[in-house]
Amino acid sequence: IKLSDVTENDIIRMMVGRDLQEIFPPKPGKISDEILLKVDKMNDNGHIHDISLRLHKGEVLGIGALDGQGQTEMLQTLAGVRHRSSGSVILNGTELKYQGAKKALKYGIGYVPENRKVQALCLKLSVRDNLALASLYLRQKLGFVDKKKEDGIVDEYIGVMNIKTPTPDQQVGNLSGGNQQKVSIGKSLATHPKVLLLNEPTRGIDIGAKKLVLETLVRLNRELGMTVVIVSSELQELKSVSDRIAIVSEGKLVDILSPQAPDADYGLAMSGIKPSEHTEKGGTEE
Repeated sequence: IKLSDVTENDIIRMMVGRDLQEIFPPKPGKISDEILLKVDKMNDNGHIHDISLRLHKGEVLGIGALDGQGQTEMLQTLAGVRHRSSGSVILNGTELKYQGAKKALKYGIGYVPENRKVQALCLKLSVRDNLALASLYLRQKLGFVDKKKEDGIVDEYIGVMNIKTPTPDQQVGNLSGGNQQKVSIGKSLATHPKVLLLNEPTRGIDIGAKKLVLETLVRLNRELGMTVVIVSSELQELKSVSDRIAIVSEGKLVDILSPQAPDADYGLAMSGIKPSEHTEKGGTEE
């Protein structure tokens, strides 16, 4: 076989035994009309500017942008990792007053950071310890931890995320990159978030693990009514799993597009130009 004749889909099929279109899970059904989270004119200290969003219950919202356009800072500000200098965040009709990730987590906003090895996991601790860490406050009373309940949580999310580990006591640093990422996501899911924010959740993992991660997120967000926000540099990934895709450029929300919108519209929006405004000024409409 000639290398010049091999397509991306051929390589994927040879690696994992399925076509590219089978990698991304289909979006099952219509999202709820209920607004779960309202964000109005959210700013940090100069990286994001007047971000306003309406997130539906059970929605997968994709965030698309070129590298370094403020998408990470946007998620970090929502998650309380960065200081929110102005603006409001309203969850289920209640305005949330928080500065700090711990408080945001207790309100129901979970966050899976981009760099799992540096920001999400304690590599020298076990799978058990990592999965249980973020939700520890749910099992603590007077300083004591309910170990039976903790064992149940650990077993549940090893199963939910299909984490391949010989034992829950295996050091997480010894797992594959894909399984480390599953632990990182499972740790946040164990807090039972109403809104789960994920920054590049499939970066650096193999195609098989990517499919499982995306399928699990789509299924849980529908079953639990959990709103999922995904930042990804892979447009095809966003189009495949998102109900809507918000485009960010230079720290500003440019537009919110349908996954069915043409790639040209995405290119314009990522350059900071709203596609409809481009058409009004004499551009061509496909």
